[in-house]
Amino acid sequence: MELRPMRPLLFAACLMPVAVAADEVTEQIQSALEAYEQQDLQGAISDLNYAVAQIQEMVNAQNAQLLPEPLDGWTASEVENAGAAMSMLGGGTNMTRRYQRDAESVEINIVANSPWVMSMMQMMGNPMLMASNPNLKPYRYKRLKGMKDTSDGQTEVTLSVVGQIMVKVTGRNLADEGVIEEYLDVMDFERIQQALLQ
Repeated sequence: MELRPMRPLLFAACLMPVAVAADEVTEQIQSALEAYEQQDLQGAISDLNYAVAQIQEMVNAQNAQLLPEPLDGWTASEVENAGAAMSMLGGGTNMTRRYQRDAESVEINIVANSPWVMSMMQMMGNPMLMASNPNLKPYRYKRLKGMKDTSDGQTEVTLSVVGQIMVKVTGRNLADEGVIEEYLDVMDFERIQQALLQ
């Protein structure tokens, strides 16, 4: 029996590190293949969905390392991934981590590979938008362009990374807004670009 629909999945399995070769994911892919050969299509779908969910967990764990550890004197939450919510916006990656120091807080949000990011980037490049809102100002961090919003009692910096990744840092109750750039300083934007661009 010809199994062309399964070939991309088997190819992906071959690309996995050797250390993971005999793990749950490959077992589920093999189980899906066996179910497919037996014409148990629903069983194959179920096994593949489970494998995809496990692979997504691995991706989320890798992506979580793109958000920095807390600065000295700060604490940090676990990284939150909103992949399911992003599927309703056309797909993509969306992860957030929150940092706290007494009443001060910083939130870093990274969104990538989403049509929503593209529309957001277009808005950021619209000078009429900047002119219509006195709280919005053009902002540059090193070679990255973006905007700064100081409305609603908070400071929000949004940066565009090669037009496909949005990095947003929101500070609340900050004694010194300079902490926003301190968090930007410890982010590896080259690594973020390499990990998230498709």
